[in-house]
Amino acid sequence: MDVLISIVGVILGVFTGITPGVHVNTIIPLLNLDGRTLVLVLISASIAHTFLDAIPSTFIGIPDESTAVSLYPAHSMALEGRGIEAVAIATFSGLISVIALTPAFFILSKVKLNVSRLTLPVLLLVTIFLITQERGDTFAGKYSRVVAVGKAFVVLAISGIVGFLALNFDTLSPLFSGLFAFPVLLGGIKRKTEIPEQKVCFKPRTLPALLGSLSGTLTSIFPGISSGIASTIAVSPFKERNSENYVSATGAANTANALMCFAVLISSGKSRSGVAYAISYFYEFLNPVDVFLICIFSATLSAIIALIFALFAGRILHRVNVRLLCSSALIFVALTVVIESIEKPVALIVFALSSLVGLLPEKLGVRRINCMGSLLIPLIAFHV
Repeated sequence: MDVLISIVGVILGVFTGITPGVHVNTIIPLLNLDGRTLVLVLISASIAHTFLDAIPSTFIGIPDESTAVSLYPAHSMALEGRGIEAVAIATFSGLISVIALTPAFFILSKVKLNVSRLTLPVLLLVTIFLITQERGDTFAGKYSRVVAVGKAFVVLAISGIVGFLALNFDTLSPLFSGLFAFPVLLGGIKRKTEIPEQKVCFKPRTLPALLGSLSGTLTSIFPGISSGIASTIAVSPFKERNSENYVSATGAANTANALMCFAVLISSGKSRSGVAYAISYFYEFLNPVDVFLICIFSATLSAIIALIFALFAGRILHRVNVRLLCSSALIFVALTVVIESIEKPVALIVFALSSLVGLLPEKLGVRRINCMGSLLIPLIAFHV
């Protein structure tokens, strides 16, 4: 029976993963399940989502070639006809993270960590690291990097202001929908990028996957640090910061973060993700072995589905009306916000403001990950 429920969760994660701009957190308010079923479904869905979301991240909302390399690593691979390879690398890296983190999962699920004293310095270091990773335009003069760092700080700070509002009214789902889903979907509606024929090839990247697993684990321990930030940290040691390394690190970090958030929840009751928060009322009844087996099963099944879907997407995407797909996804995201606004009217304001802020990174030529200031800035202020 548990296997069947997990399969339902995987199917749910497949839906949220392949639907642009939709996350498992987005549909949690729509679920009306009993405690045990909710736990099984959400754990399976969250793991499945980390594998399947590589597909829209690679093929949907592709910008023009002048910005793809610097801002959208998986997009740049798709423009080179290597989108299927990007999904395969992310999938392989996700499986590596689950296998490599097996001992860490059981250790972390037994050890109650108290990182309150370390939280503030870690958040400050991560924030400084994040904005200083901006490189600027090589041909724009010697001060271009300083200007880029300044622009990144502006995005970070404005995101933080909106984040204060969202945290104060407990409207994180509309916040992230606006910051990250809206601009990508709007880009998919506005642009008509010709996607070349996709080749079937694969070269695994083990070291970036291991580093992504490590940094993804850190994000599960400390609040406010997303798997996107973990990916940025993971690829920083490489002199050659190519798209493949980033895609590999991202795939591993996403899965590692989803997996290890459950270990932290089991040991300390701390919620480091939306799914962990949704099942936090039942954390005392979670068995580490059962949770890990669910995650292994979901990861294996999801990896197979992701590769099949990637092959399918690479073959037929040029015949799909991407604008219609993104429009439908945007309507779905907006409807979830409207539903939440029935109980929390401020959700509409948060979504509107965060959507405007989400458009800033592309306008200013910096990375969208700087929008994570929406959590970093409020958390830093809280711990000061």
